[in-house]
Amino acid sequence: MFKKSILALALVATAAFAQENADISGANFQSGSADGTLSKLGREAAASGARLIITAPHEWHAKIAAKVRAGGKADIVMRDGFYENVLVRIEDKNAAKAAAEPTAAERARVEAQRSRAEVEKAKAEAEAAKAEAETAKAEAEAAKAAAEKASAEADAAKAQAEADAAKVRLEAERVAAEKERLEREREAAAAAAATPATKGGSKNGVKATSKPAAEPVVLTGEAAVRERMEKSLNDGRPATGNLVVSKLRSGDTLYVDEGVIAVIRRDAGKPLLFWLEGELDLRRSELKETAPNRYQVLGLIQGEGSLRREFATEQRVEAKLPAATSTARKALEKSVNDGNAISESLATKDLRNGDVLNVDGDAIAVSRRDGIIFTRYWLVGTIDLNQMGILREAPNRFRIIRDSLR
Repeated sequence: MFKKSILALALVATAAFAQENADISGANFQSGSADGTLSKLGREAAASGARLIITAPHEWHAKIAAKVRAGGKADIVMRDGFYENVLVRIEDKNAAKAAAEPTAAERARVEAQRSRAEVEKAKAEAEAAKAEAETAKAEAEAAKAAAEKASAEADAAKAQAEADAAKVRLEAERVAAEKERLEREREAAAAAAATPATKGGSKNGVKATSKPAAEPVVLTGEAAVRERMEKSLNDGRPATGNLVVSKLRSGDTLYVDEGVIAVIRRDAGKPLLFWLEGELDLRRSELKETAPNRYQVLGLIQGEGSLRREFATEQRVEAKLPAATSTARKALEKSVNDGNAISESLATKDLRNGDVLNVDGDAIAVSRRDGIIFTRYWLVGTIDLNQMGILREAPNRFRIIRDSLR
């Protein structure tokens, strides 16, 4: 009678265990949240002698089996599933022998699962096709915009080149005319000096008079400044041409005199003189003052830029990870990541040359390019946006132009 009681308890325990079927979502399985459940099922199945019938995508089978057998050496039957979840059915081996064929309810359930998987797959394919179409449309629009921008830049460059050529031509004509005038004056002076003059009388009955020398042309205003700078910087030779601010490069030297800026650039060891066109803030961090009214260019001058340390006031931002529901987070994700979530963060010390900072209050989204891959991060930490090494490209967009920041 004692043995019968033990057997009855075992059957009750097996029956109770057999009712603990498990339906584990794909997210819980992938994240590891279901590892304990699978291990527990393996342990109890090994203890009761039950069989675990597990239905899941084929590529998950090995990982599932390892998790189950971590709890005990259970008898496992793996079946391919069409839906991304893990369905664990506990089967009494004796009952399985009596009902080898799946029940109508089980067949209906599997069929429903298959149908649902096919519907989900079709839906996903439709969404993927829609996304590809939208991407192709966006790429076409971007290509069109890039082509229009390139055409506009080419037209602007052509117009600038023609304007520069016209200025050089006019300057050359001015210099040639001045040279011709001086030559005529020298010839006239030489002729007057060669003609003898009579003192208080005349030669052959005609009183000799000397031709007054022509008065030199006195330049004023900007022309006078340029002439003075040509004499002091270029041995009196005319300038080679004009340069716009964006064409300045590292190593150029700027000389300032009454608002006129001359550029000395060394080409193959030979100094060339240019006149600078356009507005330039001489306090910018790309310029180093080496003497009064003389500056060294340290790098390309683009965008709004930042001022040198002695002029700039700090613009410190305590960058924080924005809340999931914050307006700044949604706005930045929409503007820099096509509305997709930005999940990773980056410390200020890990910023590097080329990173672009997009600022909205204390939320800063970092765009980084690695080859053809773009990645986005949330910046966390304190940063001074007015420091050297950070170039302001727009009111709320900054570019890192050196690897080391303070």
